[in-house]
Amino acid sequence: MTKRGITVLAGAALVLAAAPAFAAGGWTVRICRGATEASAIKISVGNPGSPDVELVNWKSDAKETDFPVADTLLKAGPKLHVKADSEPADGVVSMCVLYNGKPAKAMNFTDLQEATVGEKDTDAGCKCP
Repeated sequence: MTKRGITVLAGAALVLAAAPAFAAGGWTVRICRGATEASAIKISVGNPGSPDVELVNWKSDAKETDFPVADTLLKAGPKLHVKADSEPADGVVSMCVLYNGKPAKAMNFTDLQEATVGEKDTDAGCKCP
């Protein structure tokens, strides 16, 4: 087998190993890059009534815009509390909280916003579904 064949097989094995994590769905916070002007956003998540845990301290030069809420980070239940703080304080932010890949809550703001979102919520105001 050639080096290329081994590399392809190894890559396929990694993709298949990661597939159950993607298939499981769950909570994800997505930043709408085209509608966001803030240079940074600190995003924290948690169960309602419990302390929040930092999910990401996003910078505008980052390539990643989707941030899954891992079960190891948080035992997410049927509701998720999200807190987002923009830098600078007047920086325009557009982001969405997704559940199983579907927009559950659009968060369009400047400075700071908190929201509690349920699994069955839907929001057509998401600018980056």
